[in-house]
Amino acid sequence: MEFNVITFGGGDSFSKRSFRNSCILAKERGLFTQVDTNGISITKGDFAFIEKYVDLIGISLDGIGEVHNSMRKSKNLFTKIDTVLGTLNELKTRIKINTILTNQNKGAIQDLYRYLMLYDNIDSWSIYQFFPLSVARKNKDVFEINKDEFDSVLTFLDKENNKFNIEKFKYSDRVTGYIFCDEQGKLYTNSIEGDYRSICSIFDIDVAEKLSRLENFVNPKTKKRYV
Repeated sequence: MEFNVITFGGGDSFSKRSFRNSCILAKERGLFTQVDTNGISITKGDFAFIEKYVDLIGISLDGIGEVHNSMRKSKNLFTKIDTVLGTLNELKTRIKINTILTNQNKGAIQDLYRYLMLYDNIDSWSIYQFFPLSVARKNKDVFEINKDEFDSVLTFLDKENNKFNIEKFKYSDRVTGYIFCDEQGKLYTNSIEGDYRSICSIFDIDVAEKLSRLENFVNPKTKKRYV
């Protein structure tokens, strides 16, 4: 299985000690580099790094003001994200907004949409149905939203003249075909039941053969997503 895009994920990639060197290496190898972050650990000094080594930066944003702060349990996080987005807008950095749609923020999605429309450099807005994966199961009763309500909340977008691409992902779209690699080189995916499932390690002698068997399972929505 060949690939030309790599996504550094988190929580927050910028909080990882080895992230910056890994991102530089990926860029030097000709890979399209996407970095996903909740924005907490981005500093002023990181913007020059982003401009040079990051092709697309994904920012987690679940609402405006206290809606986002409450969802992320961080008192002033929205203010930080607002500043980060403003700086990235000045740099004309390509941005992808990642939003988790839940029972808690479903009434704030239209306000978030209007906020995002203020920016000129947002490539896409990915909206994900809350998926009680692994440790998120403990919050299932608070955040869970069913697929019909997920669709209903987002119907207003079908009538809007959008400046950016909008992706809507139910959690049933996000199983098996999403392959992750942790910091130790272990590859895994997740099941519809919300469990992580080990695939192999990138250090296995037969890793190429093992990955080739998964080709038919890769989510078609993600195969040619950015380039």
